[in-house]
Amino acid sequence: MDVNEFYRRSRRITDQLVHKISPTYRPMILQDGGAGEWPLAIDTLVGALSEEDVAITTAEKDALRELMEFCRKPLTYLEQIRTSD
Repeated sequence: MDVNEFYRRSRRITDQLVHKISPTYRPMILQDGGAGEWPLAIDTLVGALSEEDVAITTAEKDALRELMEFCRKPLTYLEQIRTSD
């Protein structure tokens, strides 16, 4: 994956998942993404999903994993997210 693909995938997964989290985190994630700070937006999204105990699909979790690995972020919070399928 190159940087442009990272940005495309980040926007796609954020649009897909941001409605599942509380309004507390939504503005931060959307603002960071809108400013092109996708590593920060994805990190915050994963943290919010974990903290709020939101279940996502295995495919969504795999997509987040790829993005987190691209940024070389720790997967600690990602591993705590439940899957619904």
